[in-house]
Amino acid sequence: MTSQEKANWIRRIFSLTLIAGAVAAGLFFVMPEGWWKGIAKKPKTGLQVTKENLAQVQASPGKVTVTNMMIDGNPDAEKLKEILHKLQQEKYGDKVVLAELDASAQPELAASQGVDTKEFAGHLDFHANGKKLGQLVKQTDPKVVEETIDRMLAGLLQRIDKDWLPTVPGMERDRGQPVLDIKPAAPPKPASPTPP
Repeated sequence: MTSQEKANWIRRIFSLTLIAGAVAAGLFFVMPEGWWKGIAKKPKTGLQVTKENLAQVQASPGKVTVTNMMIDGNPDAEKLKEILHKLQQEKYGDKVVLAELDASAQPELAASQGVDTKEFAGHLDFHANGKKLGQLVKQTDPKVVEETIDRMLAGLLQRIDKDWLPTVPGMERDRGQPVLDIKPAAPPKPASPTPP
C-alpha cells in the first residue's frame, strides 16, 4: 500500500468519525430530556398498584398480598422482585398475590404506604383480607423474605381455624364438655335467740 492510499484511508475514517459525531450530537440535543432513561428500563410485569385499585389488591380474600415497592434503577427492589417470583413459582403458587407499586411514578401513594424514598433499600408490604399484616423494610435476604411470608401465611390460616389460640401447658381446651353450674350457697339461717 502506497503512502497516497494510506492517506486516503485515514481521510475517509476521519470523515466518517466526524459525521457520526455530528449525528450523535444532533440527536442528543434534539431529543427530549430524559429520553435515555427508558432505554434500559424493563417492562413492568405483574399486578400494578394504583390509587384506583389499591383497596381491591389489598383485599384478596384468603390470600396474602405481597406488595413490592419499586423505584427505577434500585437494585434492592429488583432483587426482591426476583426473590418473590422464584418463591411464588417454586413454593406458594396461588396462596400469595404479588403486586408492585411504582414509588417513582406515584410518590404520594408510596408515602401513604410508609415508603421512605430517600433511604430506600427494599420495602415489602403484606396484606390479607384488606388488613395490613406487616412490612419488611431494608431486607433482601431470600431466607428472611421466605420466613416472613411463611409467618404471614401461618397467621392467616390460624385466624381462619376454629382452634387458632395457642395451646397452654397445664390448661385444657374446652371441647364442648358441660360447664359446671356453680350457684352461690344459701345464706345461713339466723340463729334463734337463746333465752337468758
